[in-house]
Amino acid sequence: MNILDFIRPTENKVNPDSVAVIQNDKEITYNEINSSVEKTSFFLKNVGIKENDIITLLSNNSLEFIVTVLSLWEIGAVPVPLNVKFLKKNLDEQIEFLNSGCTIKSKEFLNFSAPGKNLFIPFDDLLRKAILPGNKEKKGQRNFSNLLSRQTEEKTALILFTSGSSGKPKAVMLSFENLIQNALTGNKVLNQTKEDKWLASLPFYHIGGFSIIFRALMFGASIVIPTSLSNDDLLGSIKKHQPTLASLVSNQLKKFVKENFIPNIELRTVLLGGGFSDKDLILKAIKKGWKIAKVYGSTETSSFISFMNYEEMKKKPQASGRVISPNKIKITDTGEIAVQSQSVMQGYFNNKEGTEEKIKNGFYYTGDSGHLDNEGYLYVEAKRTDLIISGGENINPFEVENEISSHSKVKEVSVVGIEDKEWGQIVSAAVVLKENKKLTENELKNFLRNKLASFKIPKQIVFINDLPKTELGKIFREEVKKLFNKE
Repeated sequence: MNILDFIRPTENKVNPDSVAVIQNDKEITYNEINSSVEKTSFFLKNVGIKENDIITLLSNNSLEFIVTVLSLWEIGAVPVPLNVKFLKKNLDEQIEFLNSGCTIKSKEFLNFSAPGKNLFIPFDDLLRKAILPGNKEKKGQRNFSNLLSRQTEEKTALILFTSGSSGKPKAVMLSFENLIQNALTGNKVLNQTKEDKWLASLPFYHIGGFSIIFRALMFGASIVIPTSLSNDDLLGSIKKHQPTLASLVSNQLKKFVKENFIPNIELRTVLLGGGFSDKDLILKAIKKGWKIAKVYGSTETSSFISFMNYEEMKKKPQASGRVISPNKIKITDTGEIAVQSQSVMQGYFNNKEGTEEKIKNGFYYTGDSGHLDNEGYLYVEAKRTDLIISGGENINPFEVENEISSHSKVKEVSVVGIEDKEWGQIVSAAVVLKENKKLTENELKNFLRNKLASFKIPKQIVFINDLPKTELGKIFREEVKKLFNKE
């Protein structure tokens, strides 16, 4: 089957002169995007990028990022956006794991030297030539539908990294079918049109941010890209460009509510994901005019598969919505949430065992526990067993433990996530020192600064004599959590 068959039923006849991206107060049309893709893909081919190549990307949210992804799809290559907050050693590990032969980076990361071939694309010069006013698309040139039509449903479109509990890197492979089906089912509740404006309020290297690109292009909407993802820049973009759709994590929403910011009336839906959500925050935000829609999903499901609007949120603020048809959710005998959907990943890159552990008999086993009420609303009772989600960032506690354990004075350590109203969870470490050794909290934090990204460094550290363990010698993490003050 051809990818075009998936989108013909809902394809909007987009005016090529309609606005595709708004960046730095400049409006870039679909026509100009297409012209940029033609030039950029030609450039990439000339430097040796070919079909099925895995290409890592290091860039903040930008027009250049979007053009690069579309250009790689034009060639048939597979883009892998990397987390720009990671330390170089983390990025190197991911690039080597993928055996990526090329890293494309924007000017902010010009000095970053990755393993293998490093390609700095002179975006400023290239795009200046590509999107000059009057640079119209020639008749018969590509558009988003035509670009997708050259791909097949099973072809890998994208690889995104997500943290796993094993400590090994897990790279989620998403096909074009996965992305398209998620966009189509999502539109049953979003009802996007060509008149919509999506605020690019989450990083493009996360599925929540990347899905904004795909949804907007599929339905002919515009993407508003703020100068940065700081609160001031996000609020400035909301005030100036009056978006109709946005996606936030709880930490962002809390800051907006704290500043008593009232959103524009056109902002009809704000997706809220990224971990536990404080029901008091949600109700307060709704009262201030934020039309919050709670969603549940993950990288492995290509974004959200359940949804509830702000009217439903008033009645069930702790729920995560109802599953969107034809997606299905079941709760196993052990209380685990399992998902059946055409948007479930192809699998983990180079990790057959991990894939088979998660995908069984057509269902993706999330590792989250929860239940469904008698009206079909999903309640997520616990996130992935060990994964910490802080400010929308996924943090692998085992990575943090490994770095702390490398300190010469540390005997044992357990890292857990403690619920926090501002961040969702905060990284917390219980540390056992070697006999007759002394170490302070500040000394340990300073030791970690060159080993971990700042958001992974524990905000709370306690020193104890022994870690609580089960009779089998495994660390009892629920008991570790009781060591921390939750106030």
